[in-house]
Amino acid sequence: MTEDTARQITQAVAELFFSAENQATFMDTAAELGLTPPMLKGMLELEPGEAVPMRHLADRWGCDASFVTVVVDGLEGRGFAERRVAPHDRRIKAVELTPEGVEARERAVHAVYGPRAGFDALSEREQVTLAKLLTKMAEAQAAHDAELLARPDVRASVRRATAQRTREFRGRDNRMHAATEGGWREHLEVHREELRYLREELARMRDDLRSQMRGPVDDLKAAKNEAKGDLKAAKEDIKGELKGARDDMVAHLRGRRPRR
Repeated sequence: MTEDTARQITQAVAELFFSAENQATFMDTAAELGLTPPMLKGMLELEPGEAVPMRHLADRWGCDASFVTVVVDGLEGRGFAERRVAPHDRRIKAVELTPEGVEARERAVHAVYGPRAGFDALSEREQVTLAKLLTKMAEAQAAHDAELLARPDVRASVRRATAQRTREFRGRDNRMHAATEGGWREHLEVHREELRYLREELARMRDDLRSQMRGPVDDLKAAKNEAKGDLKAAKEDIKGELKGARDDMVAHLRGRRPRR
């Protein structure tokens, strides 16, 4: 694969992910279910009927146990998940979706993974082909990420970044709990504040990505304009030289013309 092809694929996937429709759908779905975005992401990754040890979730998400605790606390507080003691080892706490959580997850799946406006640009056959190719690509990427996260240095770096997000998330979550005690209007306002914050962050990330992608294009345009300027200047110089040579030739011929 050439570098240009790889860039086009990565850029297209990133632009689809950061599209206004995609981000708004995810945020709106979280708000409708009374969840924060990390809670919604966590719920989507829990399969119905599957009791997952919390330490396995930390490994799966590439984060530390404290972040998993925050997310599970939120889901449990909303009645969408519950902790259970593992039958084979009472020291292990496992997380499982409740019937209400399974129903909420199903609603979220239909919304978050539903069709987007850009799909209309493809024929039905192209959509099927694209789905197969992207699924194959995602599975290969997941396998690569698993190998990457197995490295101690990478895992430590990811967990440090997650710890920072956890501290920020806990601060927002505490405000949400306080608002809940104050009534649904305050609760709604906190959700709106969080959505505004996340949308600003996504807009900033999208602008940074576009700026990075735009850099080589701007350089190419500048080089193209410079080349045009040089070509124009060269043409003017050649015209001037031809005109000078023609004038010299005319003057020379006039000087050799015999007098009558």
